[in-house]
Amino acid sequence: MILDLVIEVLKGIGKLFANPLLYIAILFSVLIGYRRVKAERKSFNTRIHWGLTELLMLLKEGWLPSIILSVIAIAAGIVLPMEYIVLVTIISILCVVIFYYHFSSAVYPLGIAFLILWFTYTNDWSWHFWQWDFNTSTMHIDLLMSIPLLIGILLIVEGMLVKRHAANLASPRLQKTGRGLNAVTFLSKRLWVLPVFFLVPGETIHNFLPYWPLFSLGSESYGLILLPIVIGFQQRARKMLPAHFYPQIGKTIILLGVLVIVEGLLAFFYPLIGIASIIVAIVGRALISIIYSIGERKGKFAVSLKNEGVVIAAVLSNSPAEAMGLRIGEVIRKVNGEEVHTEAELYEALQRNAAHCKLEVLDTDGEVRLRQHVIFNHDHFRIGLLIVK
Repeated sequence: MILDLVIEVLKGIGKLFANPLLYIAILFSVLIGYRRVKAERKSFNTRIHWGLTELLMLLKEGWLPSIILSVIAIAAGIVLPMEYIVLVTIISILCVVIFYYHFSSAVYPLGIAFLILWFTYTNDWSWHFWQWDFNTSTMHIDLLMSIPLLIGILLIVEGMLVKRHAANLASPRLQKTGRGLNAVTFLSKRLWVLPVFFLVPGETIHNFLPYWPLFSLGSESYGLILLPIVIGFQQRARKMLPAHFYPQIGKTIILLGVLVIVEGLLAFFYPLIGIASIIVAIVGRALISIIYSIGERKGKFAVSLKNEGVVIAAVLSNSPAEAMGLRIGEVIRKVNGEEVHTEAELYEALQRNAAHCKLEVLDTDGEVRLRQHVIFNHDHFRIGLLIVK
């Protein structure tokens, strides 16, 4: 019996690699990196991160949430009908390939797929897609409780990913202000893939643990599937620094997730609240993207040319600038006591006194900090700073 369970788990893992969504997400992660590098070189003649960084982070940043979600889904016995999984996969592929990730949260495919099943049920429709039949029997009342809870948890996971990681690869882009001066905006465009185990109608699981599942679909036996859940994110920061802007968005998404979970719990007693919670999740997530986008289009640029000195647009990884703790938006006023106002003056001052480089920096709070580091004469141009020109 244990061997049967192990085989079922391996079959579930195999279904992950049979899902085209995984390969499409990989392909478009590479495309995101390529487009980012191209834009950075256009603005600053160099890239900040390797072009395949988004691909490397596709699964790396989401492996822990994937494990936690799998444990929750299996422990709670959340069963997803295969017809629902097919719809989620199709809508997820569409969300990825449009390459506009303002509206590529996992909320949209999971929520829209559920609403399609709900309208099929309430209107007594029957339709066929490929090898799948969709009719009133596809919909089950337990989905009114399990799907809102799943969406709420995924919103919290998305909020945590955005809060912790969205700013890391926020790409600086030069842009003209209303007065014709150069300023910088920051674009964070990411994909995360969360491979999560779910129960599906099958054979093995019920024989091993007959009390499963808590959320049944009328079936008597269940199997496993490892489903790739794709979370897309895209927002541009302008009047706020990335280190402040993206964590704020993440917190807002987490609050929405908590609200949806509360509504999902109420659906245990009033099932129709489950419909309302899914609509709240879809509309709420869209409003978060829209409101933050509109808010960042107005007001002053957080990073723009300043008379006080040289403004930092980005700091390269593993560079002397990173070792000195320099941050985006700070202003370098002096290098070894010499005032600097342009990139040329900065590197000339570094070249003259590279053995003991001491910087006077005005931070984003308006306070003066002193930073120092040894930079060899032939490496003065490798300090690791991108400057607003």
